[in-house]
Amino acid sequence: MRTLILATTAALALAACGREAASEKTEGAASAPGAPNQLAVTPAAAAPAMQTENRTFRDWRVVCDNGNACVAWTGGDGGWLRVAIQPGPGQVPSIETGSWSLGEVGEDAPALTLLIDGRQRQPRAGPQNAANAQDHADRMRRIVAEIAQAKTIALASSSQREAIPATGAAAAFLWIDERQGRLDTTGALMRRGARPDSAVPTAPPLPRVTPARAVDQGAFRGAENPMENDPPKLAVPASLESRTDVRECRTEGNPTLNAATLAVKLSANTELWGIPCGSGAYNATYKLFLTGLNGANPRPAALPERLPRREGDIGGEGPWLVNPVYDTAAQTLTVFPRGRGLGDCGTITTWTWTGTAFALSEERGMGDCWGISPDHWPTYWRTQRG
Repeated sequence: MRTLILATTAALALAACGREAASEKTEGAASAPGAPNQLAVTPAAAAPAMQTENRTFRDWRVVCDNGNACVAWTGGDGGWLRVAIQPGPGQVPSIETGSWSLGEVGEDAPALTLLIDGRQRQPRAGPQNAANAQDHADRMRRIVAEIAQAKTIALASSSQREAIPATGAAAAFLWIDERQGRLDTTGALMRRGARPDSAVPTAPPLPRVTPARAVDQGAFRGAENPMENDPPKLAVPASLESRTDVRECRTEGNPTLNAATLAVKLSANTELWGIPCGSGAYNATYKLFLTGLNGANPRPAALPERLPRREGDIGGEGPWLVNPVYDTAAQTLTVFPRGRGLGDCGTITTWTWTGTAFALSEERGMGDCWGISPDHWPTYWRTQRG
């Protein structure tokens, strides 16, 4: 791994933590941004995907994505509690917990105990089979019901304990029931009734994104992740170096950063070039260009986004991307502006190269720097790979 000796400011470090949080609505005011530019994305079926919505209910945040998968979470610096449920009938809620102060970020903590009004609960699933599946589902729903009515919630490990904010869970779960069509069904999180769980609507179709066929990288091999790998010594084509926007982005004058050029062969006649522009501790900004062979006819890479950039975002409102990495086998480009060095907050966005353009294929984010690893973050946009 190559290490950049860089500087940053506190404002830059916290910028990524606020992008999704700033778009949230509180106490029932929904946010329903439109779908991103769908160039090169084919709908999976005639019915459109749903709008992503995110809400805040006192101490709890909730996100339901365009595929209607819903995640609710609460927490603080001492730990977090997450309740999630997939769309459609027959779904069982999952309950997960974590604590940075009682363990390590991103590491499993099997000894962590959930305390609801002082009562010990263990939401972790054991071995699953047909015999115990219903018992597990019933237990998860009972714990969710207890969380909804709890006056106090805490996490404990050995003799240590961390309090978790509890207020707002009932409203959060009720909103998920309404969003997913679970109200008054036997499978509802909050408002259960006599309606059969089979009455819950099925999951809406997701947009389909078909990647282009992977190609051999040849001399570009190793340049797809320049911040982690020692990339090959590739000279940036003169057609790029001579551009005014490239010269302007080279003003930092960091030779180590300038050598960390991203370069990918997308097809037999198309290349992707990422020019490093600026840096700050754990974030590096790039400008990306599509070109012909050997950098011919460069033009800025068009990368559709679900939400418009705002002043204060890492990378700002301009056409900069942060920490880009390309997966040459999957034909995907991923960026991760970190809210802080632990990588427990920020936004992770992935695009897929379809052969003619980049299509937005996934976005997940976390505005709370509470030690929640990215695999537990809510998704704001999903597609299916076709």
